[in-house]
Amino acid sequence: MLSINLCSEDSISSINKLIKNNLNFVQTTDAGFEEIYSKGTLLRNKDFIEITIDFPTKEKYILRDTIIEIYDYEFNQSQNIEITDDNSFLFDILTNGIEVNEINNMNENSFTVLKNDNQFFINIVSERSFSISYKDNMDYKNLIVFEVQ
Repeated sequence: MLSINLCSEDSISSINKLIKNNLNFVQTTDAGFEEIYSKGTLLRNKDFIEITIDFPTKEKYILRDTIIEIYDYEFNQSQNIEITDDNSFLFDILTNGIEVNEINNMNENSFTVLKNDNQFFINIVSERSFSISYKDNMDYKNLIVFEVQ
């Protein structure tokens, strides 16, 4: 049991160190009838996290305290949404990292996280990259691969 805890703590520590960096990402969403690809960056500032999607459309999300600021450049629109338990699960992982008590299943380089009744499969791809896969509120399968800039 001790070796499993040490292994899990090492893996969690590795992921949490990667998460704290500025990251590039590629997201694949499988809607069942088509796959949609997005790519962008996640930049950390002292007071907020800025997520910019560069492809296929230009969007920006700023996570600040309990608010998500959303900028849709294609439609020249912006809005603020309050972060709630229903929409916070991925943002919480990216903002705060992963706690040992949130781990469900653990393998050598991967584990499952339970957060707000949502399940995330997290995999350490390399020393500089990791992936998160999950089903969203539309039941679409999502895979996001993050790489340190």
